[in-house]
Amino acid sequence: PTGFFDPLGLSKNISQEKFDEYRTAELKHGRAAMLAVLGYIAPETYRFGFDIAPGVSTNDIPNGVAAIDFIPALGWAQMIFLIGAVDYWGVLGDFGFGKPDLGDKEDERKLQELQHGRLAML
Repeated sequence: PTGFFDPLGLSKNISQEKFDEYRTAELKHGRAAMLAVLGYIAPETYRFGFDIAPGVSTNDIPNGVAAIDFIPALGWAQMIFLIGAVDYWGVLGDFGFGKPDLGDKEDERKLQELQHGRLAML
């Protein structure tokens, strides 16, 4: 419903290439934020019950920010490496399958995804 949104004027006097780069980054960060919201809410209702490290069960890890102290250092290293690898090499990119045929609603769905990502980033 907001349409084009640029309150800080970051898109003034830039090329279309740079604008597309900003839009891609916004979409990428929005998708990560939407997953983070899900990852923050899901443990409140369901626990998987497996060990993420020897002696560290997912049932024993508290919710929210309190979980930071319970993850071992090697676990943090693995997460940082995986996120960096995906970001640098684009490992989890476009696989070309599992996409719904949206027909004439594709532009509307893309706008909805962008707006939901903005909301999640807040």
